[in-house]
Amino acid sequence: MEISEAKRSISQADMLRLLQEARQWLEQPAGQMLLQAECTTQRELLPSCFGQHLVQYGLAPGLLAPEVKVLRHCWHLDMLGQGESIAVDEAFWPFAPQALDVVVLHHGLDFSLSPRTLLREASQTVRAGGHLLIFGFNPWSTWGWQHYFGRGWFGEAGFVSPARLVDWLELLGFTVEKRIDGCYRPPLASGTWLQRLDFMESLGQRRCLPGGGFYCLLARRQMLGVTPQRERGRGFPTLVMPPLAAGSRRAHKRDGR
Repeated sequence: MEISEAKRSISQADMLRLLQEARQWLEQPAGQMLLQAECTTQRELLPSCFGQHLVQYGLAPGLLAPEVKVLRHCWHLDMLGQGESIAVDEAFWPFAPQALDVVVLHHGLDFSLSPRTLLREASQTVRAGGHLLIFGFNPWSTWGWQHYFGRGWFGEAGFVSPARLVDWLELLGFTVEKRIDGCYRPPLASGTWLQRLDFMESLGQRRCLPGGGFYCLLARRQMLGVTPQRERGRGFPTLVMPPLAAGSRRAHKRDGR
């Protein structure tokens, strides 16, 4: 069985523009609501991950605040290379296979030229027993309405369904240990209305409903057989980044998710 791609492509230039628009949106009330909820989720899940080396990639690669660092070494990878992030091609990460303990994909699959390629590249860097922490926008939510009706960057983002992602992870040798949903309120532009609808958040969290605007999957790489020995001196090779190659992303706005 193969991990299937979608049918429509987006250029690299359009993807970088889309990523910029989404990052600007994060400064709005709904964006701040999203980041706050996801930071809380990450603080809850990271203590169950063990090791020394963590990499974050995606919409907000600096999501992990310094005061909540759980692992000793942390890298931020980014297609744009903004701030302190390291610019990388999503298909070529500068880490040897099984060199990392934890990889956080913060909506990385939603803003990707090829979600399948990115997920495989990220999974290959995780050691046996290590974890993938994946945030994604839920197409089966009020946030998904914005996606299907094509409003702003919502209409072009990937919105990979959690069920499909679980299938992909199983094919790559990962077991999903936990799922958390959040942001049950719609992504309204008005902060006042977001406060008025806070009861939706309380209800969704209390009953663990699956219809949140985002989901977070904690997946662990299965330890099958003997763990390969790492080559000394190659666990973290010199961070010489490959050029950002032109590519195509298969969009996910289609039937049969």
